[in-house]
Amino acid sequence: MTPALDSFEVNKTDRVGWMLVTAQMFLAAALVLSSRWSPPNTWMLVLMVPGIAVAITAWLAIGLRRLRIHPTPGQQTVLTMTGPYRWVRHPMYVGLLLFTLAQLPFDWQPWRFVSWVCLLGVLWKKSSIEEDALVQRFESYHDYRSNTGRFLPRRSPSPDGATKR
Repeated sequence: MTPALDSFEVNKTDRVGWMLVTAQMFLAAALVLSSRWSPPNTWMLVLMVPGIAVAITAWLAIGLRRLRIHPTPGQQTVLTMTGPYRWVRHPMYVGLLLFTLAQLPFDWQPWRFVSWVCLLGVLWKKSSIEEDALVQRFESYHDYRSNTGRFLPRRSPSPDGATKR
């Protein structure tokens, strides 16, 4: 590829990434802000609290200074396979999905469910872009991806962070 075409591809990926970030923020905000914030019931907390906990432990595992909202890895990105990353490859997305899912049944409106499904699609696409870059950058990512679920755990992780076969 010529440098101009390489630059175009990078800019296209960058633009798509920012469009996905914008869609993610819009959908999450719409779901959270449209909820009735009456005292939460037990079932709401069963999903909401783990969602918050998973997201926070993922942030801590990565390090707050390395946190990025854009799907392409930054220069300081390191491959993290410990903490919640032992079970799923995208625990921050899982946390957001659990948190927003917890709010759906208690203020049921079809548009909110459609918004949540769209949020899932946006996060799936963001994670695909991120993973394409991580496979190229880290040799061990291919094995990690083969053994660890994207949003749902596949197998029991071992104490050292590797996934058992």
